[in-house]
Amino acid sequence: MNAHANSRINVLRSAGFWLALVLALSQLANAVRVLLDPVAYSAYMGLPLNDHVDAAWVHVYALRALFLGTFAGFLLFTAQYRVLSSMALIAIAMPIGDFWLVWQANGAAATLARHALIAIVLIAAWYSLRRLADRIAATAR
Repeated sequence: MNAHANSRINVLRSAGFWLALVLALSQLANAVRVLLDPVAYSAYMGLPLNDHVDAAWVHVYALRALFLGTFAGFLLFTAQYRVLSSMALIAIAMPIGDFWLVWQANGAAATLARHALIAIVLIAAWYSLRRLADRIAATAR
């Protein structure tokens, strides 16, 4: 994909662009939140720690979030919308897995709803980014 093709499509008017940006920034914010208070973040996720010495596991989550946010930001910055679309589709496994873990732990309904909403947002991002990539490819022809 070339920069000239992108200039004919206003990516800032794409819901997929904004959804991906919000998702990337939220992952980076989650990484920071874990570093600031891993015990509180584990409770927010619906899987509170029994002991603060177990916080290392939450730091593993922070590393995952840091990678995902940085990589998604890189894909946005380099206009790799088709790859970003695939990333959003594959990433749906994470909130589904989080939902399942919280459900198994008898977590709060609001936390379960948040994980379900994240999965729905990822589906919307996948669809919107795929359409954006298709429009850019059609314009480049």
